Amino acid sequence: MRNILAIARREFFAYFGSPTAYIAIALFLALLGVTFFFEIPFLLPKDAFFDGRAADLRPLFEWMVFLFAILLPAISMRLLAEERKLGTLELLLTMPVTETEVVLGKLSGAIGFLLVALALTLGYPILVMSLGRPDIGPLVGGYLGVLLVGSAYLSLGLLASSWTSSQVVAFLVAIVICTAFTFIDRVPEALGLHALPVFELLSFNHHFKSIARGVIDLRDLVFFGSIVIGAITLTTWSLESRKWKGA
Repeated sequence: MRNILAIARREFFAYFGSPTAYIAIALFLALLGVTFFFEIPFLLPKDAFFDGRAADLRPLFEWMVFLFAILLPAISMRLLAEERKLGTLELLLTMPVTETEVVLGKLSGAIGFLLVALALTLGYPILVMSLGRPDIGPLVGGYLGVLLVGSAYLSLGLLASSWTSSQVVAFLVAIVICTAFTFIDRVPEALGLHALPVFELLSFNHHFKSIARGVIDLRDLVFFGSIVIGAITLTTWSLESRKWKGA
C-alpha cells in the first residue's frame, strides 16, 4: 500500500506541476458550461438551459461523459508511454515494487486528477440549485455515474499507454476504445436495426443513464468495476510480458 500511495502521489503532483493540467481543466469547464447552458443544435438537440422551465441536471452529466471521453485519454496517455519512451519504466520496475503496484499507483494518481476536475464542476449544480430545486437523487447518482465512467476511461487509457511508447498513439487508441464502449448501444439504431441487448450490456452510456437517474443498481456497479479490474489485470500482464520478452 505504501508503494501504491507513493506512486499515486508522484503522478498526481506531476499533473499539476505543469500548465497542461490547468489548461485541460479550464478548457473542460468552459466547454461544459457552454454545452450545458446554451443550445448546440449540431451536437445535441436540446433547448438552452435558461429557456427551459425545469432545473434538470441530466444534460450536465451527459456532457461530462462525452467530454471526459476525450479529456481523460489525453490525461492517461503519458502514464506508461512516457516512461517507456524515456527508458525510466525499466528503472521503476527494478525497484522494490510489483507491476500491480505500479499500475494501481498510476491509476490512483489519475483518478485523483479526475476528482479535482469533478469537484470544480460543483459550481454548476450550485448555480442551478439557486434557480430551482433539482432532485438530489439524480444529482448524487450523476456524479457517481461520471466517477465510475471516468475511472473506466482512465483504466482503459492506462492499458493503451502500456502498449506503446508514443503518447499520440496511446491517446488515439484510448479514444477509440472509450468511445466504442460508450456508444456501442447506439450502433443498431444508426444501422436502422432494433436495439440489441448485448450491445446495451456493454455500453457505458446505458449503465451510466441508469445510475444517473438516481437508481443505484448493483449490476451497473459490477459492470464498471469489472471494466476497471479487467483493464488493471491486462495492463499488469502487459508490463510483465516485457520481462518474458527480455528473458
